[in-house]
Amino acid sequence: MSIKADEYPEYFAPYVQLGLSEQSLYKEMESSFTEALSYLQSISEDKRDFTYAEGKWTVGQVLQHIIDVELIMAHRAFRISRQDKVNLPGFDQDDYAQAADVSRKSMASLLKELKTVQNVTLLHYRSFDESTLSIKGSVSDNTVSVRGLGYIIVGHLKHHINLFKENYFTNA
Repeated sequence: MSIKADEYPEYFAPYVQLGLSEQSLYKEMESSFTEALSYLQSISEDKRDFTYAEGKWTVGQVLQHIIDVELIMAHRAFRISRQDKVNLPGFDQDDYAQAADVSRKSMASLLKELKTVQNVTLLHYRSFDESTLSIKGSVSDNTVSVRGLGYIIVGHLKHHINLFKENYFTNA
């Protein structure tokens, strides 16, 4: 499936490129979510507080960040799909990470939350036809389409799975 450059802000291009495949957006979401959950379930509970370097997020914080970003992007997609004309606000990922207390969450509960969020995202995206995917809205004074947000969700997830493999668990 293809996407046009005017369907997402340029700073999201790396995520969009990671999300692109020969499959439909919905199928790519479905397969990426399944693969990511399979990988994440292999990370043991005792690794929740692991980080590969001082000042980097823990595994649990990264998982919460993935959940938070998907919730925000899916919410934006939902609002834009309903032709909401409001310029939706941005967010500061570091403020969100600091406010989220993952010390009270187990790896199992984080993964259950992620799976639940992904199921809702899939449900919404499955209902979007081509015309809905093409609807554009405004986020932080930038134009983005429902399709663009979907590719950002997929690419953002893949980005963090890659970071886990490259930086956190290089032997996995």
